[in-house]
Amino acid sequence: MTKSEMIAAVKGNLKIEDETQDLTISDVILLVCEYCNINTEMIPEPMEKIIRKKVKGIMDYEAVSGNGFVQDIASIKEGDGTITYATSGTNGKDGIYWLSDSDKAALRLYRRLRGYV
Repeated sequence: MTKSEMIAAVKGNLKIEDETQDLTISDVILLVCEYCNINTEMIPEPMEKIIRKKVKGIMDYEAVSGNGFVQDIASIKEGDGTITYATSGTNGKDGIYWLSDSDKAALRLYRRLRGYV
């Protein structure tokens, strides 16, 4: 499956009719292909599920938080006024826009050694 076919498949499954999310889908495809060391013209078809879920997570996060910088709060204590910010992990911004540990575990099946096709 090529990159353009993958974009069309993800848009079809998420019922996106316009081109507003094409850049997001393309970025996720490139991120996944870079991690797996595969060519964007030979993407395995079962990877569509992983890419679709990642794009849906980004769309949901941006629908709630917007596109601007929003610092995610992990916990608040009122006694001494402590606020802890979520800096990484699955629930933080890094886990949304980059590959989390669970994403990497799902992609290990498709990962190839560098230099091999």
